[in-house]
Amino acid sequence: MNRLVSRKPLTAVVLMMIFATVSFHTPAYAAMLTTQQLAADNQLQTERTALQQRLLRADVRTGLLSLGVSPESVENRINNLSHGELAHINAKLDALPAGGDGLGTVALVLLILILLEITGITDIFPRL
Repeated sequence: MNRLVSRKPLTAVVLMMIFATVSFHTPAYAAMLTTQQLAADNQLQTERTALQQRLLRADVRTGLLSLGVSPESVENRINNLSHGELAHINAKLDALPAGGDGLGTVALVLLILILLEITGITDIFPRL
């Protein structure tokens, strides 16, 4: 009986310590989200998705693999970009010409016109 009595205070102290540590809560901070914040988050996700689709096309993927860049690392880097970095990259990609600078096309058309003029099929340049 003596042993049973000596364990009760120890058990009570342990239980009090457990309840005391469990009862501590960190305060929750909440704020209202504005429409602009939600729209900015949605825009950021849309830009990330668009950039991933551009960089993970088959031809771009082949070029990146030839340079030793894995598609997983590309996705990780895109997901870690800030909004400013993402906007900068998308602006640069939009400014790049899609099919080259067009000089080759102009030169090819001019060459064809000259060849047609020399062979006498057309009369575009009357003094040649």
